[in-house]
Amino acid sequence: MNNNRYKHITQKEVADKAGVSLSAVSRAFTPGASVSAKTRAKIEVAANELGYKTNILAQSLMTNRTRLIGVISSNFENPMFIEVLDLITKELQSRNYRSLVENLASESKPEDVLDRLLQYRVDGVLFLSSVLPSIFAEVCAKAKLPAAIMFGRENIQGPINIVTADNYHGGEMGVQLLLDHGYRKIAFLGGPINATTTIDRKQSIVETLKQHDLELAAVEHCEVYSYESARKQSLKLLKDNPEIEAIFCGDDILAIATLDTARELGKKCPDDIGVLGFNDMSMASWGAYNLTTIQQPIKAMVDAAVDIIINRIEQPQLDTEKRLLPCQVVLRGTLKQQ
Repeated sequence: MNNNRYKHITQKEVADKAGVSLSAVSRAFTPGASVSAKTRAKIEVAANELGYKTNILAQSLMTNRTRLIGVISSNFENPMFIEVLDLITKELQSRNYRSLVENLASESKPEDVLDRLLQYRVDGVLFLSSVLPSIFAEVCAKAKLPAAIMFGRENIQGPINIVTADNYHGGEMGVQLLLDHGYRKIAFLGGPINATTTIDRKQSIVETLKQHDLELAAVEHCEVYSYESARKQSLKLLKDNPEIEAIFCGDDILAIATLDTARELGKKCPDDIGVLGFNDMSMASWGAYNLTTIQQPIKAMVDAAVDIIINRIEQPQLDTEKRLLPCQVVLRGTLKQQ
């Protein structure tokens, strides 16, 4: 066992053991620096024997790169965002980057959150939200900091990279699915009324129903994309509108809450009420819910966002980019048979 595993070994100790200069050790652990193969090999042997670990903070002072990506989210009430963060951290780690997560809670000021990230000299910022504070893109552009938003709207203006699902087409697909399964009296349970995801999905639903000479039977909005908020609003929706046949929920967590509410009211799904979600988070496939949903390509979105940011860190001259990724239907058991 290496007794030095938890001891802070310095580059000078490595240099002394390898019999080389301190500057040679410094170059060996600085990306892009020149050192002969023979000297590098001696240094690596000495470093391994001593248990030396590169001091990333010290290295960042020389390279002006921290390999840290700031990740800002305001949706921790929604379990799907934990899944998204898991994918982001894994993808960044696979590319030798690390994440620094900030929670943009309702009482937080966006400029304060950005200031904290800038103090840590992050190399880029990824914003996870359907509502983008105007200051976000402005500050990042002024700081020449590569930045991207996931779950935003494709036509967001300003110097910001965008990766999002095709929410409009997803809403269209959902309505067509409900119609194909025989539903006509369809309600919508959405997230925050000012969230672009809610706006785009709802608009698509309304316009697609209109093409079939139909309209929404009822509409309710949740203050946040959370289980607790959806329980309250789904209860109101179901009690006030006993005639509705199906509910198109703007997010899986809203749909899961709706299924629990329906059970409490003695309604069976899909016999008495159909429920459709949006996202396809892990809980949607659990046996207790078995939720039919419109799937966002989350893994592809994460890969694209990380790729966009790292490309712009390494090639600052690249222009901003927008990627719109397609959704697809995932059939399970919350809609009646065709």
